[in-house]
Amino acid sequence: MATTLPALSPAIDTGAYAALTAPTWDNGQPWAIRPLQHGDVASVKVLFRQLHAFNAALDPQFALSENWEVYFDTVIEEALDGKVLCLLAYEIGTGRPCGFAMAAIHHDSNMWRVNEWVEVEALYVADAWRGSGLADILLTRACDWAESVGQFVVQLYVTASNDRAIRFYQHEGFGETQAIMRKVLA
Repeated sequence: MATTLPALSPAIDTGAYAALTAPTWDNGQPWAIRPLQHGDVASVKVLFRQLHAFNAALDPQFALSENWEVYFDTVIEEALDGKVLCLLAYEIGTGRPCGFAMAAIHHDSNMWRVNEWVEVEALYVADAWRGSGLADILLTRACDWAESVGQFVVQLYVTASNDRAIRFYQHEGFGETQAIMRKVLA
């Protein structure tokens, strides 16, 4: 059953990423994008839950844990503090959320020469908005943010059976660099 998202209260971008996230990018589109605000948290949680319900339908390993919100809240606090990028797309006029993106600097082991990059941790567009160009804009802004924080590599994970997402990311210039292999033992 689909969850109805509440309308957001209108707000003006005032954060450090305002140049990257100002609603002026809509180019006549019926949506605008802004950085996460305190009043947006409940809507982003609903969108995140929808994303992972979709992912879990493709692969049960991606189902959220019972206490996922505790960990998610930590990431949300980092986004509100400007340490992590979280963008919310909303419908102009109604304020209804229609998608979001999260990206963060990933730190890997110092054993590797390249041990830091930006990882797109979540990108989701509600069904009604797919094919509208919204995902392109959200991903572009995540890549712009990566450059603004001095990172020139952006990575993400996509479920192997999510053909539509794979085609989308390939169209956006992403290429496969690693395959994760799994063997279930029980």
